[in-house]
Amino acid sequence: MITYVENVKNIKEYNSLYDKVGWGKRDELVVKEALDNTIYSISAYDYGEIVGYGRIIGDKTIFLYIQDVMVAPEYQGRKIGTEIMYRLLDKIDEYKKDNPEIRVYLGADFNKENFYKKFGFKTRKEAGLGEGMILQNTVRDSKLFNWEDEILDEEVEEVKKVLDNDGIIIMPTDTVYGIACNCFSERAIEKIFEIKRRARYKPINVLTDSVEKMYQVAKDINPKEQELIDKYMPGSLTVIFDKREDVPEVLTGGLETVGIRIPNDARALSILKAVDYPLATTSANVSGQPDGVQLNDFITEFDGKVDIIIDGGPTDLKQSSTIVKVEEDGSLNVIREGSTIIE
Repeated sequence: MITYVENVKNIKEYNSLYDKVGWGKRDELVVKEALDNTIYSISAYDYGEIVGYGRIIGDKTIFLYIQDVMVAPEYQGRKIGTEIMYRLLDKIDEYKKDNPEIRVYLGADFNKENFYKKFGFKTRKEAGLGEGMILQNTVRDSKLFNWEDEILDEEVEEVKKVLDNDGIIIMPTDTVYGIACNCFSERAIEKIFEIKRRARYKPINVLTDSVEKMYQVAKDINPKEQELIDKYMPGSLTVIFDKREDVPEVLTGGLETVGIRIPNDARALSILKAVDYPLATTSANVSGQPDGVQLNDFITEFDGKVDIIIDGGPTDLKQSSTIVKVEEDGSLNVIREGSTIIE
């Protein structure tokens, strides 16, 4: 007999279903954070054993996410996933009566396009909730710009317009390709976390083209930090600074610091100079997968999920930046060893 239990937030049971479905265990901190932010959840049991799970996650603004509708393989023919989805949609409909401005997005499991179409989802891409529980596509197919040999001014201007309007791009840098957006756009940053499947507690660093713009996100730059800037930037060194109060917490994972770098790449710099703000930038790969150093490494995964993809050929260094922090006593803490060797 199948029973449905609301608001189940038991990490052990959640992990056991992941094992049963064959995806392996996620980091327990990631699972705990996701479950702590669950507004509503349903678990399907067969004689006390969990065989299906679905949940709605809130992100503390006006958004909800439908994520992780999972069913054990031996139960997939019993339409348990369909029943879970209908119940989640009913709960969203009820939730919207008290929160009329709510917007709902598909979260994980983008491969089940036919499954989601049963419920009025017109696309497997990120979608916004419209009337009658019908989700409308809010992401166009990605535009592809080839900047390997030439950077076109009109395309730079188009990239700027996308970034100014909470859009997302993928661009080459001197290290690896990066998924980038306006570092002050919480909406765009949230979208990056979703399409990259990145844990919310992991901070995202920023790229910019000048020390002046660094001060938009850094509270202060001390002499030791300035020495690093003068010696290694533009280049593949990221320095961790104390952040300004107006820097979004979603960018820094709740930390009071932010990583900043000036890349040594003409294509990236042409974009960074065009916008009036630094760009939140993280490597163009699904979390846990190798960094993208050429178009073919990520085009299949991200085409249609971002607004513009810029092809600049293989990156020069093919390795992520080195990350360092100047401690209070003036010592240098190497947080991540990358493509720059600190003398």
